Amino acid sequence: MYHSERYGTITVRVGETPEEALERDDKKLEQYPLAPITLSEEGGTITLPERALRYVSLECDKGAEITSLRFDASLWPVEHQMQFETDDDYVNNLFKMSSATLHTSMHRFYLDGVKRDFLPWSMDALVSTLAGDYLFGDQQVSKNGISIALMPLDPQKSDIGIPDYPLHALFGLKQNYLRFGDLTTSLQYKDRIIQLLDFYASIVDENGFVHGNYGDRQFGYTPGWSTYNGPVRKGVAAYAQIMLYYNYVTGAYFADLWKESALADRYRKLARNLKKKIFEHFWDDDRKVFINGTMNDNVTMDKRISHHAQYWGILADIFPKEHYDSLFENVLPNLPNYYEVVSYEKGYEFLAYAKAGRIKELWDHIYGVFGDWMDQGHTRFPENFMMNASRARQLVFYNRPYGLSLCHGANGVPVVVGALNGLIGFSQSSMKTNEYTIKPELLHLKWIHSRIPVKEGYIVLKLNAEGESTIDIPAGCTVRIIKKIGKKPLVLREQGGYSFRLKD
Repeated sequence: MYHSERYGTITVRVGETPEEALERDDKKLEQYPLAPITLSEEGGTITLPERALRYVSLECDKGAEITSLRFDASLWPVEHQMQFETDDDYVNNLFKMSSATLHTSMHRFYLDGVKRDFLPWSMDALVSTLAGDYLFGDQQVSKNGISIALMPLDPQKSDIGIPDYPLHALFGLKQNYLRFGDLTTSLQYKDRIIQLLDFYASIVDENGFVHGNYGDRQFGYTPGWSTYNGPVRKGVAAYAQIMLYYNYVTGAYFADLWKESALADRYRKLARNLKKKIFEHFWDDDRKVFINGTMNDNVTMDKRISHHAQYWGILADIFPKEHYDSLFENVLPNLPNYYEVVSYEKGYEFLAYAKAGRIKELWDHIYGVFGDWMDQGHTRFPENFMMNASRARQLVFYNRPYGLSLCHGANGVPVVVGALNGLIGFSQSSMKTNEYTIKPELLHLKWIHSRIPVKEGYIVLKLNAEGESTIDIPAGCTVRIIKKIGKKPLVLREQGGYSFRLKD
């Protein structure tokens, strides 16, 4: 509402930061500028078109009195299913910030930046399900992400943009099946799943490797848009071959569920052969890690090390466990700019940290990167992390001064993974999908209270570092509790409440 005595016009500028809302050069803005609004002597109400904003500046050329100002937010209608609280408010606030980031990014899909793109991207959408499926349980949003990740029917090389992005689809399909227990989704997309895997098998080279260059419109490899340490875009990237291996294994997994034994055997054979070639070409036996792959000429070896192949190796169960210590204690911490240039795939990566039992390292990383953003006063996690950079540099994205979108769904995932799969130690059996494991690692925390949605209902936990802990489990599942100190896991098979101690 406004009142004006001298007519004139009012100019409204919006932004996600004060700097953007105060910018006077319209060419630098990320959204089309609004035309000046002509005021009337009688006053009235001004309703602006929908914008992605957190700040607004109002400038009147002749003066006016604003009597009220209201923002209406549009949120996807979901309820929070997962609950998580600890005795440490800093951890609690990180979790709340992650949840808010994902929720703000939900608009039928998990979006890539609610301001700059407002588009679903296959990698972002599917890594978001690692947290969103537990926070909100909106299966349709996850399925929408799967649908855009899969290649179209009868895929051609001309359909390839970023060559590894369609390889996220089967990861999302398996996550969907485990979380919701519904084979229908994979059956709905069965033809496209088979065609995707057969298409990749048809375009690989003599070693079974997929390349980064299949035509003029091919963008090349961009793992999480974090390639400071490589790999190069148009060569043969080791991480992509590991993803392809994981896809073959997952294809065999679904083929078994579909009772298609010949199909399962074919994918298992492709997986075995590819795994052999991956180690022959990309495993560095001196440093006990995977190298990047090849350079753009597909011949010269790129012997640099980046984190991508390592965490995909852990997720795909091919990174040798006996070399975990070296990887997490010597290799990753010493990668140049590993903490400063942050990948959008941190949700996947931190899932690998949790799988490897590296919970302290996971949370040290969270505090340094995600905690840094929260400490600056923000309430959502952005598209681009640039630690130790100037304020102006942090706001730049794609070389545009305000290109950064301060809400990026995929970057809401790491803290949730750190809580669910790290501190609580939650995991689920792929072969017996009604069997769950809780392996707590509370670190400095005195207690954790949590509710975890599973396909059978809710697992409710009250974990105490000292004294009694409790758990309530729904009917139809088995829960194994692995204590930090103790010989045998506690195996619970019946619905009801139980008490136990984390320390014997």
